[in-house]
Amino acid sequence: MTRRPRVLVTRPEPGASRTAAALAEAGLDPVVMPFTRTVGLPVPEDRIAAAGACDAVVVTSAKALTHAPAALRAALAGKPVLTVGDATAAAVPDDAGRVLSADGDALALADLVAGELPKGRSVLYLCGRVRTGTLEDALSEAGYAPVLIETYDVEKVSHMTDTLAKALDEAPPDAIMFHSGVSAGLFLEAVVDQDLNEVLEKIDFFVISERVARRLDAIPSRSVTASPEPRDDALVACVRRVLAGR
Repeated sequence: MTRRPRVLVTRPEPGASRTAAALAEAGLDPVVMPFTRTVGLPVPEDRIAAAGACDAVVVTSAKALTHAPAALRAALAGKPVLTVGDATAAAVPDDAGRVLSADGDALALADLVAGELPKGRSVLYLCGRVRTGTLEDALSEAGYAPVLIETYDVEKVSHMTDTLAKALDEAPPDAIMFHSGVSAGLFLEAVVDQDLNEVLEKIDFFVISERVARRLDAIPSRSVTASPEPRDDALVACVRRVLAGR
């Protein structure tokens, strides 16, 4: 029986299981090893009041919605919600107002806001503590007043370094996927002091964007492939295209 290419999935749950299912359907052998986990953050009452005064909501990750406390979600009922993509739009509560998807990246979402809202309006950005800053900068430059509320944080999985080093040494995968710069950075930290260059040179790396790809410049690798669009399905398609024939 032909061995199926093994792909290490590093994104946190619940997304890791969805990615693994898509890889398995494509005839690949996924290995789920989240490098991070997301945890909810408390939102002070004054921030919830500020949210209720905003004209619209923007979201770049479904996690920002799932970790939002009930009082914050209630304050946003009926407001229009603009999301970075369809997967995030699917996580918007049913009691929201009109839901629009940019089907792209943070800059595409900023363009969507500009096409839907008059300048000067207050836009609530539900976000994580770790982020690039691209969206809030683009909104400010476009003449909006972004109000940021952090609903979740990303934490390193404490046992990741030892587990990863052992996995790479004993049963190296054919490919590794990174859905964020955080995971790529943690990978670099985990392998920097290990004698793994010979192993890494035989691994294909697949990343969610060119920005994340740049985090891997120092890694010896057979190839680093960036998804043409910052979506999980597009990234999985890249993996399938490269590995399916092996």
